[in-house]
Parts: sequence; C-alpha cells; structure tokens
Amino acid sequence: MVRQSLPVHYTGIELSEDAAIAARVLDRVVRTPVATLVNEKFDLLLSFHVLEHVADVTAEIRHWRKLLDDDGRLIIEVPNQAGHRLLDLDPNPEHLHQFSVASIAALLIHEDFEVDRIESGHWESSVYSNSLRVFARPALTGHQRRALLLQRFQSHLPDQFAAWGIGGDFRAYVEPLLDSLPVAALIDSAEQRQGERHGHLTVETYDERRHGALPILVCSVRYRDDILRNIDALGIPSSRIVSLDDVFGPSRP
Repeated sequence: MVRQSLPVHYTGIELSEDAAIAARVLDRVVRTPVATLVNEKFDLLLSFHVLEHVADVTAEIRHWRKLLDDDGRLIIEVPNQAGHRLLDLDPNPEHLHQFSVASIAALLIHEDFEVDRIESGHWESSVYSNSLRVFARPALTGHQRRALLLQRFQSHLPDQFAAWGIGGDFRAYVEPLLDSLPVAALIDSAEQRQGERHGHLTVETYDERRHGALPILVCSVRYRDDILRNIDALGIPSSRIVSLDDVFGPSRP
C-alpha cells in the first residue's frame, strides 16, 4: 500500500529469513548489517520495532545519520517502556532495551538528529499496544542555522534598515548577526540606551531626516506593541515596519 502511494526506490535491510518475503515487495534487499552500507544516501529511513533488538543502539543511530541526506527524514517505532501500560518490564528476551520519550530523544539528539515530534499509543500487537513513533531529521550545523536565519532577514529586509528597540531581544537575536546584516542605524527611545555602542553603530533617537527612508526592524518581541505605538505616533507608515515575529515565524494566536 505504501509503495503504491509513494512510487520511489525502496531498499530494505533484513538479516532474517524474512528477507525472501521482503524481496517480493521491495526493489532491493540487503542481508548485511546497516554498517556495511557505505557511500549511499537515502531520503527516508524507516525503522519499526528494530532498535530494541540492537545491542549498540548508539552505533546503529550513528550509521543511520551517515546514510541519511541532509534534507532527509527518519521515522522510528519502538515499544514505549515495556510496550504495555500494565507491564513494568518487557518480558521479551530478544528486546535488549526499553525506551522512554526522554531516552529516545536524547539518543537521537546526541547523534546529531533534530526530533520533530514523538507520538505514543501506536499499536504493534496486543502485548505491545503502546509504542512510540518518532519523527526526526538531521540537525542543522551552526553554519547552516546562521545561513538560513540570514536568508529570513534578507527576504524581509534586503537593503539597509534601522533596528529599533535595542534591548534583550536585540542582543539575543540580531546582534550576533550584526556583521552580516545591512543595519544602518540603531534606534531606541529610552534615554539610558542613548550612546550605547554595538559593533560600529551607536544607539540614537529617531530622526526623520536621517532615518526617514529606512525600513525599520522592531527588535523586541515582549515590547513590540509598545514600540509600534511609538512608531505610529511619529507618523511612520506600517509599510516600513518588519518585526522579529515576521522574521522568525507567524505570531502566536
């Protein structure tokens, strides 16, 4: 059913005699451990009720990361703790590990995955009626995060702009990128901020003659509405305004 809905090339890894069954429905079946796959990349890795059988789960997940494209996705399913809410311990002798939401997330994060979400309550059988299904992707590197964040800023503010509101949010979200952003002025109405130096710029008050042609980035989430009221009182049109909410994502309803 899945193959019919997603007509792509499917490779399976199966070490047991079930490999013959898998070969009937998959494009390719590998009968050696995942560590033997080298110089291959996949868009999606699925592992359903496998990880609890693997002795070295850290090494296994590390191999998965090597096989997955940077834009790929990983979906795992394992028993939630013992697999049934009425059992303390998993009695299956072939299961070498028990996982919780916290432990499976920690394993993946340690091996450079980013966990999108974890669902519980998935049914595998009557005695494993509570399984965790984990959706993850390769974590971004620091360089990738910075590049993507700069793209967001530049999509809203491609040319020189003024940063308004030089407080904690500015220092947390804008100042680390200051050397790569076309910030032409730092503006704050608070008297105690005047004269502060950030990079090569000094905080000043708004001056229509110097700043009137610049788009404005409101650099505070907490005090955004207060800043917007001040900007509106000065007669500055809203078409010139961009907020951190615009850059980082839609405002929470």
